[in-house]
Amino acid sequence: MKVVTIATDLENRFLRGLLAPSCVAVGLDLTILRPADRSFPFNLRDKRAMLSRYLSELADRDELIVFTDAYDALFIRGAADVEAAYRAFDRPIVFSAELNSAPLGPVGQALYGDPVPPYPYLNSGGFAGRAGDILDCYAKYPLPPSGRFELLERLRAHGYHTDRRFGWSDQYYWTLVHLLERDSIALDHEARLFECYGKPYTDVGEIMLEEQELTARGSGAPCYRREHTRLRKRLQAPSRSAQVHFNSGVSKTVALDLFDEGLFPDWLTAVLDVPAAEVADRLRVHDLAAAYVR
Repeated sequence: MKVVTIATDLENRFLRGLLAPSCVAVGLDLTILRPADRSFPFNLRDKRAMLSRYLSELADRDELIVFTDAYDALFIRGAADVEAAYRAFDRPIVFSAELNSAPLGPVGQALYGDPVPPYPYLNSGGFAGRAGDILDCYAKYPLPPSGRFELLERLRAHGYHTDRRFGWSDQYYWTLVHLLERDSIALDHEARLFECYGKPYTDVGEIMLEEQELTARGSGAPCYRREHTRLRKRLQAPSRSAQVHFNSGVSKTVALDLFDEGLFPDWLTAVLDVPAAEVADRLRVHDLAAAYVR
């Protein structure tokens, strides 16, 4: 089993202080993929190309790959728990799930139909699957398959092009693929393997407004104070998942501050008390040639 992430900033505080130490603490080997030529601007759409290139180089198509976001997630359980949770789904690929339909918002909600609680919508910041099965999906769907959805075609006829608006988003791509491949891609609706702690939004537009407010006012922003209260209460109950993910900008900012303030609960701090030297020794960075892109 390999835990894989993509990062351009190896000194990112969440990567160095939370994700990497947590992997060391629970015995997971973390591989960090990054572009070999950092002069190229990195786009979020490049994540698929990078991961596809890396997986195509692996000798074993049956290797279990656990992908994680680099800057807002950490692990609290090791390989045995991950593999047991993955097998229980009896599907080749399992994705994390969250409260919000991002980035499509109401359009995504309409595509999903009746929501499955408590976490109805795909989140691409955590997924698990055999290397060959993930590669096969990439090969079958080289581009977001928006043309397969009548609703998106109708919207396009009215000038609303979801590929133009959201083609940068890995989550957009995987949402559409999942909706076409429900027999082979499962969502972790009950957070048995991945749990998203990001706050719920009534509208996707709120995300941008909060980002602006947070940038302008920092910890003095009302959204920050509300999330500080919500997240402290939310974290009182330990997660049964293997990965926990603070999947919104304000949630990640608050989580980092709670950690710095010594306000993380014991079930989280237990996997973060690892010497920095040991973390540095265990980091595996895999530089990918720029040919992976576009």
